[in-house]
Amino acid sequence: MPPEHPAGEMPAEAERGLADFEFALWHLGAAFARWRRDCFAAVCDLGLGGTEASILHVVHMNDTAKGLSEIGRILHRDDHTNLQYGVKKLLRLGLLEKRGAARKTMTYGVSPRGREIVEAYLAERRRTLLRLYARMAPVTGELSETTTLMHLLSGVYDQASDLVINHQPE
Repeated sequence: MPPEHPAGEMPAEAERGLADFEFALWHLGAAFARWRRDCFAAVCDLGLGGTEASILHVVHMNDTAKGLSEIGRILHRDDHTNLQYGVKKLLRLGLLEKRGAARKTMTYGVSPRGREIVEAYLAERRRTLLRLYARMAPVTGELSETTTLMHLLSGVYDQASDLVINHQPE
């Protein structure tokens, strides 16, 4: 059992470890965003940003139309204004199509052009990124465990955010 520390304090070594982890996470997020941007740029010249690329992928998932709330939930985002802007841009570019007429029940599906771009992205991903992953064989076996841990950590950060917003120290 770890030694008790007063009111949530953590030893300096553990705090440094957490800071190192957070910087690595920050770097991973930035590298992933850069990869996604550059891979999309390699398969189309539409200048899709990270939000638009993410929305396009989510709507493409399982070939099922999705509403704005579902898109936000899957992407773990609550900035609906930015998501709406991204959806509108993808509609304007002809990559998404509206499904339904009522505003509250409106869903979006991938257009044939949108499907073509996502499939080109996925082909480039297989050709480039998966080839690099294959060279990291010991690490790829642990991806499932790492993914689960990342989801659990998302919950910890969400809880910490809720505590900060509500001004509750514990």
